[in-house]
Formats: sequence, C-alpha cells, structure tokens
Amino acid sequence: MRIQFVGDLMCHSSQISSYFDSKTKTYNSFKSFEYVSEILQNANLTLGNLETTISDNPSEFSGYPRFASPVGYVHGLKKAGFNILSTANNHSADTGPKGIDTTIRAVSENGMIPIGSYASYEDYQNRKDFIQDINGIKIAIYNYTYSTNGIPVREGRIVRLLNEDQIKNDIDFAKANGAHFIILWYHYGTEYSEKPDQSQTKWVNLGINSGADIIIGGHPHVVQKLDFYKDQNSNEQRLVAYSLGNFLSAQNRKFTDGGVILSFTLTLELGKELVKKIEKVQTKSVWVDPRNYMIIPIQNYKQREFPIQLPKHLEKRMFEYESYLIKIPGIGGSLF
Repeated sequence: MRIQFVGDLMCHSSQISSYFDSKTKTYNSFKSFEYVSEILQNANLTLGNLETTISDNPSEFSGYPRFASPVGYVHGLKKAGFNILSTANNHSADTGPKGIDTTIRAVSENGMIPIGSYASYEDYQNRKDFIQDINGIKIAIYNYTYSTNGIPVREGRIVRLLNEDQIKNDIDFAKANGAHFIILWYHYGTEYSEKPDQSQTKWVNLGINSGADIIIGGHPHVVQKLDFYKDQNSNEQRLVAYSLGNFLSAQNRKFTDGGVILSFTLTLELGKELVKKIEKVQTKSVWVDPRNYMIIPIQNYKQREFPIQLPKHLEKRMFEYESYLIKIPGIGGSLF
C-alpha cells in the first residue's frame, strides 16, 4: 500500500481571486496542482490538511485571519488526486457551525473523506474511527488539533483536540479492531519554528509510546525534521514527520513558500509472526510560484519536465529553498 501526505493546504484572499473564472463566474483551484497532480494520483491514498473552511456564499469568502474558501477550492483538490483531508486544525471553527458543516459536506460530496471535524455527536460516532482495509492491510488514521484559535465549537459540532486519554483510547480501539498500522495526524507546534518544540515532542512521544506506527504533523508552516527508526522494544519501524510545511499558500515569510510530499509503502510479511514494514520512505520537495500559486516539484523543474521557465529571481529563490530543505534531517530524497 502506497500512501502520500502533504502539508497545509491554505487559501488566502489572493488565491481566491486567482481561482475565479470571470467567464463562468465560478472558482476552481486545480491550476495550482497542474504540475503535481500526476504525482498525487500515484498512490493508494493521498492526504492533505485542509486549513480553511469552505463556504457556498461568496460574501463570506476570506483569507487570514478567518478562512472561508469557495467550494471550487475543493473541486481542485479532488481533481488533483486527494482522497482524504484533515479538517481538524486551528482554523476549523473560523466560520462557526455552518462552516464546519459546509466543509464536511463539500469534501464528502466531492468524493473525498474528511477526518477530524463532525457536524453532530451522531456524525462523530459514525466517523470518529477511520479504519480502512486496502489490499489486505488495515490502517487507522486519527486527526487532532491543539486548538481552534480560541473560537468556541458550538451547537453540537465537534473538532478533535489533542487529548492524552483520547489518543490512548483511539489507539487501543484501532488495535482491538485489527488495524495493522496506526497513523496519528497532529496539528500542533509553533508557527515558523524550524525545529520541533516541547509540545510537539510531548505529543509525538505519547503517540509512539501508546502504539502508533506513524505520526504526521502540520501547523508550523515550515518543514521540520523527519525521523525513521526501529523501536527498541518492539523491533518495529516508526516514522515521524514533525511538520510537512505548506503545500499550498500565499505566505511569503522565509521558508513558508513550499513543503514536501512524503510517501511511503506499508507491507505485511507473513511468517511465524506477522511482520509490519514501512518501506520506500521518500520526500519530494515542492515550491509555490507566488505569481500564480502553481505548485512546482523542484526536481522535475530542474529536469525541464514542464513547459515553464521562472524568472531568474524566482528561480534563485526556489533553489535557495531547496538548499534549505536538504539540510533538514530526513528530508531530501529516498530514505529507505
């Protein structure tokens, strides 16, 4: 089973404007993904953090600090190849109960699966444990956020928050229901910090010690280190990506204008005992063209696989970003 994760999928005001088609009076974000869609579609599951709410009312569309994006933003994500979107992050409650509902509905109606926010307690009970069997391998994925920016989650809606007991209970439930691999998807940490902070270390250690196999992080908006190792107690492999950075945004602060695609293969080997393996762990660096918000796979650009040529100053900026990424532990190519 091949799985891919990307970082934060943001939608600032300038992006919303760029996605508008004056002829059809509609919005579509797919142009941002034109050069990465083939990559995103080359996996059993492709996942990304939807860091905006979705609205069907143009008067509500907005970027920072309270995000509300057109449904056309989700159309582009579906066409690009995404299967699962995390909806538990610090912007989940930006547009209140209606925004939570519309986001869940828009993602679901476009054939993708939302994880982390819920329209009601009944919805929560039905969807809270995402366990899926693909080619005989059962995976469980749980999504949590550190907060909703102090905005109350009202009227029976639920956004999953980081909670020690909840995480342990979720892992126990997944194991009891036959999950071979357990993935925790955290929204946490300090924005723009190039290294994990104490809270990230705390939640990662909790997850790993409780039995998670893989932990994926987001929120800092910059790429942080990746750890891949063998657990000394269980002798099983563990994968931790502290932050995958921004996959798509209009941020231009240093090192926020790109991120990585993390991919890996999950396998089971049958013998006297079932052996779980995380293999072919790879990262692919991407950078966002600030002129049109097109995501550019840097290595593919260098190999002249696309009919584009960046202006010299932007090309220089992109290559400087790549040089920065390569220095981050675990980032930059194939690990195992």
